[in-house]
Amino acid sequence: MLALTVSCASPAREYAVPTDLCGVGVPASVLEPVLPPGKEISAHPTDPEGTGIARCRLHVDGESVFSASIERWEEGTSARDVAGPAQSVGPGDTQSADARFVYSATGAVGRVDCRAANGASRSVWAMVRTTRDGTTSEQMKNLITAYAHSIAASGECGKVLR
Repeated sequence: MLALTVSCASPAREYAVPTDLCGVGVPASVLEPVLPPGKEISAHPTDPEGTGIARCRLHVDGESVFSASIERWEEGTSARDVAGPAQSVGPGDTQSADARFVYSATGAVGRVDCRAANGASRSVWAMVRTTRDGTTSEQMKNLITAYAHSIAASGECGKVLR
């Protein structure tokens, strides 16, 4: 009886988990753990033209629940430098062994290895943030790693470096 009560009390995810963040492919398996239950999901991108920032917000049932961005920074910027002003992750959070990523249970930043950045005196960074309770830092690490690799393989680097 307890199992039935728990399953009835748990809200369900009725929407399909996206396989991209505003055009940048990500495996649904790394995005699913950071998204809350709900009925409908929608993506809200911003244009990076002139700003150096391409942002993608996901709304579930009309509420903003997840944000991802691709940002242009000065060359030589470290993951801890980017984590400082970022929301939901800080410079004191866990850093990957290669120093490319800093992550917590609610946010993460990661350097994108963009061919377009070579010689541009700029670096490109990916950031993700969730409002879902219960997300782990390992799940955020998996997401930021996959997102950064997908950005590098897409044309997004060139868009934020303009």
